[in-house]
Amino acid sequence: MKRAQAEASVGEPVKDNHYIRAGLKDVMRGKTMGNIKRHWMLYLFLLPSVTLVGIFCYGSMFGIFIAFQEYELLGGVLGSEFVGLKNFIDIFTADTLGTYRYFRNTIYISLIRIGTNFPIILIYTLLVNEIKRRRIKSVVQTISFLPHFISWVVVGGLAYNLLTVNGGTLNRILEIFGQEEIFWYSEPKYWWGILAVSSLWKGMGWATIMYLSALGSIDGELYDACLIDGGGRFRQAISVTLPGIMNVVVLQIILDMGGIMGDNYDQIISMINGSQSLSETTEVVGVLTFNAATGSGNLSRATAFGLIQSVIGFMLVLISNRVAKKAGQTGIV
Repeated sequence: MKRAQAEASVGEPVKDNHYIRAGLKDVMRGKTMGNIKRHWMLYLFLLPSVTLVGIFCYGSMFGIFIAFQEYELLGGVLGSEFVGLKNFIDIFTADTLGTYRYFRNTIYISLIRIGTNFPIILIYTLLVNEIKRRRIKSVVQTISFLPHFISWVVVGGLAYNLLTVNGGTLNRILEIFGQEEIFWYSEPKYWWGILAVSSLWKGMGWATIMYLSALGSIDGELYDACLIDGGGRFRQAISVTLPGIMNVVVLQIILDMGGIMGDNYDQIISMINGSQSLSETTEVVGVLTFNAATGSGNLSRATAFGLIQSVIGFMLVLISNRVAKKAGQTGIV
């Protein structure tokens, strides 16, 4: 009996190893590995990108541990004290209105940006698609693309020349119509709209690329059928164009929903020109990370805020993806 048990115990690892070897053989002989062997040069070109993504997108996630520590710069991640959920508890139980204001501004700015930019960009794409002359269409697209390649620092300088009190272009226009100058950099109430408009101006042309690519895949015979049925350009846009790019539209909505907690702080810090009077409407979650990076903030608290942003964004992506699938669309997951 003991001998049989010993033989069985000795044989078990061999059996497991056999399954492991069989699994590895299936992987090596599978379709995916066959494609890799067949197109190894293409995968070799892809390797640097995968390496960079692994290092800078996934390797940096090790820093999430800072959110659960009382981080000290000299001690580093491994030498700082572990405090568990203390930073998160402090965020949600703080007596000040700072936390509420950070989240409120972040959400409101994102919602205003999505609510204005998304439909305008979609309408603009449909209008560009109606331009039949290829040369004119290329000129319009090129002009609309150019702002995307301008940094937010330069955009902030342009905005300052436009909004400044003494000699600003917009204030000069107001004076022509008999209106008083507006101290734009001292009036917080205008800045949610200013941030949305500047984001639209900078990103509208670039955002149309994905829609225009989807428009190119629509079968032209559908337009001919709609035309035969008496449909004009507007009816073709409603009955053919929009259904043809609906998957891309839904994809963009899902991505926008996931980015609601994203604050685009580089835009804000460049646009407000250092004005402290605008903090009521322009202080977002990203301000904590920026202050921590410049040495005047709490890095553990800033990391906790960033983790909260990521978790909420991930949940919104899953929820919006679920709703999209319930509505009969493809989704992304």
